[in-house]
Amino acid sequence: MAEMLSRIADSLFWMARYIERAEDTARILDVNYHMILEQPHQSYRLRWEPLTVMAGEEKPFQRIYSEANAQTVFEFLAFRADNPSSIVQCIAKARENARTIRDRISREMWEDLNGLYYMVNRFNPAEEIAAGPHRFCDAMKFGCHRFHGVSDATLPHDEGWQFLRVGWSLERAEATARLVDVQYHNLLEAPSAGVTPDNHQWMAVLTSVGAYEAYHRRYHSPIRPEKVAELLILHPDLPRSIRFSATEVQAGLRAISGTRPGSYVNEAERLTGKLLEGLQYDTIEEIFGRGLHSYLCDLLRTIRSIGEDIARTYFYYAVMA
Repeated sequence: MAEMLSRIADSLFWMARYIERAEDTARILDVNYHMILEQPHQSYRLRWEPLTVMAGEEKPFQRIYSEANAQTVFEFLAFRADNPSSIVQCIAKARENARTIRDRISREMWEDLNGLYYMVNRFNPAEEIAAGPHRFCDAMKFGCHRFHGVSDATLPHDEGWQFLRVGWSLERAEATARLVDVQYHNLLEAPSAGVTPDNHQWMAVLTSVGAYEAYHRRYHSPIRPEKVAELLILHPDLPRSIRFSATEVQAGLRAISGTRPGSYVNEAERLTGKLLEGLQYDTIEEIFGRGLHSYLCDLLRTIRSIGEDIARTYFYYAVMA
């Protein structure tokens, strides 16, 4: 790839990742905030600090705040300028990436993302923290959905669009893996302790990734934690499952390089193919037998390695999120 194209590919890849990260954070924050508040008398295990773990920012949170509660977690995940993964910062970074390549994206994409940036910054953090996250998070979710639609409809589905596709999908796979990993101890402890799993908890997990209806269509049964894990890790058609996201990453990388099925031309493609093969042939019983937490930790390391190898192959330098 030419140097100019490397810069453009880099910007498209990270623009997509930041948009997806903002949406994932908004989903987790909104759904779990209301699930916690709506279950005041039940032993609802998901509390505030795990939300920072799901966002991958628990250590920075602990350095800034002495307590995880509704106000501190919302402020940190949504508005903090010194949290590089806060929703406001993600949208700002996505816009900056788009600004540097305005001549290579559609006018509609720039106008939509620029409008989303100004909409986000019109929110008053103190007012939103006092009111709760729903209004802000809802605006974010639909703003990100709109940008997906505008990009899909107005950007030619060429090499540049494939970098968007890979960025979105890689970020989504990582977010879903962290979501399931945060819950793994509940998946394993509830049956052995003789405790009936809290269905409100698993409703929150499913709703966080827009999979509540899909679960019931597939399983026709009450919510069972192991089935939730199976759906979010191994389902081939669920847009936010890890397997679906890995399939999209592989398809995007192959479209960029022109690689045929069954072969690879770089380390990112090799790792993606290896990851996807396991997701296609593993069963949830095998995954639990090996240890769900260990499996997800390995998976998260692989996802991060794929991102670093994409950067080395196409951008000439290792980009760190």
